[in-house]
Amino acid sequence: MAIGAAAGLILVVLAVANFLNGRELLLDQVSKEALGEIHNEIGNWDDLVERMAMLPSVIGATELSGKNRRGVTVPWLASLLEHTHIRAVYGLYMAREGLSWRDPLSDVWVDRKSWPQAAHLRYDFHDPGQDWYRGAKEKHGIHVTLPYFDEGGSDIAMISITKAVHDPSGKFLGVAGCDVSLAEMEKVVGEMHLRDFGRNLFPQVPDSGDSGTVSREPGRQVAYLVSCTGDVLIGPAQQSGGGNPEKLGRSLGDYGLILGPDQLREILNRSSGWLRTGKHGNTMLCWAESRTTGWKLLLSVPYSLILSPARNLAFQSLLIGGAGLILLLGIVFYVAGKVAGPIRALQKVTENFKSGFYGQGGEILSLIRRRTDELGRFADGFSAMAGEIRLREQRLSEWNSNLEKTVAKRTADLADAVKRVERANGIMAAELAEAAAYSRATLPPKLTAPVATDWEFAPSSQLGGDSFGYHWIDGDHLALYLLDVCGHGVGAALLSVSMVSVLRNCSLPETDFRDPSSVLAGLNAAFPMERHNDMFCTAWYGVYSLSGKRLRYACGGHPPAVLITAEGVSRSLPSRGPALGTFPGSRYETSLAEIPPGSRLYLFSDGAYEVTRPGLPMMDYDGFRDLLATAGEGSSPRTILETVRARHGGGPFEDDFSLVEFRFPETPHHSISSISVTNRIEELERVRAFTEGFADLHGLDSVDRNDLHLILEEVVTNVIKYAGLEKLEERSLAEQNEACTIALCLGGGVISWRSRSPTRAFRSTLWRGKPSRPRAPPQSAPSAASASTF
Repeated sequence: MAIGAAAGLILVVLAVANFLNGRELLLDQVSKEALGEIHNEIGNWDDLVERMAMLPSVIGATELSGKNRRGVTVPWLASLLEHTHIRAVYGLYMAREGLSWRDPLSDVWVDRKSWPQAAHLRYDFHDPGQDWYRGAKEKHGIHVTLPYFDEGGSDIAMISITKAVHDPSGKFLGVAGCDVSLAEMEKVVGEMHLRDFGRNLFPQVPDSGDSGTVSREPGRQVAYLVSCTGDVLIGPAQQSGGGNPEKLGRSLGDYGLILGPDQLREILNRSSGWLRTGKHGNTMLCWAESRTTGWKLLLSVPYSLILSPARNLAFQSLLIGGAGLILLLGIVFYVAGKVAGPIRALQKVTENFKSGFYGQGGEILSLIRRRTDELGRFADGFSAMAGEIRLREQRLSEWNSNLEKTVAKRTADLADAVKRVERANGIMAAELAEAAAYSRATLPPKLTAPVATDWEFAPSSQLGGDSFGYHWIDGDHLALYLLDVCGHGVGAALLSVSMVSVLRNCSLPETDFRDPSSVLAGLNAAFPMERHNDMFCTAWYGVYSLSGKRLRYACGGHPPAVLITAEGVSRSLPSRGPALGTFPGSRYETSLAEIPPGSRLYLFSDGAYEVTRPGLPMMDYDGFRDLLATAGEGSSPRTILETVRARHGGGPFEDDFSLVEFRFPETPHHSISSISVTNRIEELERVRAFTEGFADLHGLDSVDRNDLHLILEEVVTNVIKYAGLEKLEERSLAEQNEACTIALCLGGGVISWRSRSPTRAFRSTLWRGKPSRPRAPPQSAPSAASASTF
């Protein structure tokens, strides 16, 4: 104890001597460490600025990228801002030079307040006073603005990091940049310090008066970010007012840090250093310059705080030297003897527990439990813990056994259920695929002449509710129609196929299929919604006259068809009438439209234009009609479908897409070809020349040509022979020609003849089929032999 007291006294004397003699050495050492630490802090600042400066470079590269022809877009900026892990980044933008600032495309901008939507400026960023735009335009590299309050933009205090964007030819395209929240950068500066002295960095609180001065609590570090002119960009008073424009651009004197002109000049002219300031030299200033912005990080540390380690060392030396030596000799020997023995015994018991032998060591624990000190209570708790562990292991073993059985049973049941579900899903998928194939097989084949057709059908699900068709009612009338059943799936597909089948087969009773209003009224009566699972449909039905170049049509709640002339003038074809199946006894209006040569007619469902577009409102009927009109003569339903899909942004449509195109001939269709002959054998040569011209006009092959020659020659000879014409020699020449004239009419899918005399008149149709057929007549037409027999 005497030796310990002497040693403690010596330690106290040495601590005081070292404190008195080593203060200046300590200050020099601390200043060197401070310069190194402040360089590290400003380096971290520069790294943060350079990482944020990469964002304008990425935005500029995207604007010039060939893969994205639209350049920078709002969704892309929103995604980039979302994945930016630097919290200080408040907004990203691409400001374009060649557009008016009121144009939404002139400033593509997303910030954290508007995300994921676009934000919009309320001022002209081309103004020379906007440093974030002008500075980047005049500078080749990265431009960092001074802090400013973005009034008319984000309405917060911020720093902008911008970069000019030029195309490969050097043309200035605009400025890409990111806005950095000044409040977040204050937090970054607030974490900068020389070392952890255990104090807050910004303890200053503004006075309650109107002077704006700052009261300083002594003994704290304070950090400032100073511009090249000595203005404070970020200071301690801005902790609670980063968004107040009045807090920006203050001097060091406003923060209570009084410097002489020489001291301020030294700080601004030197890239780094330190000095002592204050009335009694009670403050140490360290600073370092940013390599990216040229700003200086200035740390103000009280001199007493720097010397606090020396004082702490002296105090600790006194405490350790006095108390430690006194207690060491008296307590350690006593406690060691009391604790070491029982601890060794408990160590043996814990080793047994570690090996899994919980029943061993009970006698040792019993001896230690008799003690009244902490070791006795510890041994008692340890013994209870060992018993509880043994009981829990037994229970756990039983639970594991039962759990394994339960899990095995549940796993087997689940596997069986999964197999049943997969089998049912496979059957359902096969049936749906078969239904979809049947539904698509009912769509009509595409025609080439005299009216050319083309169509595209893209159901929103595997089975859609749209269906359409067209067919020749007779040689001169073409029926064209499109239906849209409400909903999707099997029910809607079955109903639409059934209704189109009725139209194609003309199976509505007491219905004139050349009268559109009569057809829609018949469908409305045949398919009421209460008998078809409350499903109804909209429909457009028209009948085109090939000879009259007119279209009669009716509409039941369906979007009007669009007629586009050869000159590109578009016109809607609406007609009044409710949806089919909704109201019994509904009446429909039949309208008439003249079809100019070379026109195009489009039938479509509402799913063709009610399509969502990313970042834009849904397409409407007028927009789709303009798309059809501007598509051009060389377009097709396929190209229109791809255009709509591109505007949709990919993926399935929300509703079925159905589009049918009818192209009407540019030249007048020769619907009727006729010739009149008299009952002389020489007239057969004229009939043969007539049929050759007809065959050339309609592109008939050699087989059809021979059949046509045979039919007409038989008709002429049989009519002359058996039609009951008077003998020629009994009448004058004029009367002979009048008495025995035969007229043959070919075209429009009809071959007919007529003859007349003063006493008799004959007229009949020999054959009716498809107009302008490239091959032989359908099987329903009479053969050449039967026609000649007639």
